[in-house]
Amino acid sequence: MPRTLCDLCHRPVPPHGHYIVRIDVFADPEMPPVTSEEMEEADYQEAMKALMEQLQGMTADELQDQVHRRFEFKLCRPCQMRFLVNPLGKPRGQRPGSN
Repeated sequence: MPRTLCDLCHRPVPPHGHYIVRIDVFADPEMPPVTSEEMEEADYQEAMKALMEQLQGMTADELQDQVHRRFEFKLCRPCQMRFLVNPLGKPRGQRPGSN
């Protein structure tokens, strides 16, 4: 059986003793509000032309990142507990009145 290492601390993890973290990053699927007047006045051919020019110099990975990217990590128990407390790894600020 292949050895599993924690993706955060790189320590070996016993078989079936790890936690899996999946992160999906994707574009907001919700359409912005559009009035019927805006739809009638829109020049869709010009908008498509401008979009194609904007995408011209981008790689396939850069284009994919505009839509969806999935990550999967294996964590040991201590790293899993730290991850659950602060999933984004943001610095913790002091609360007013705390020492």
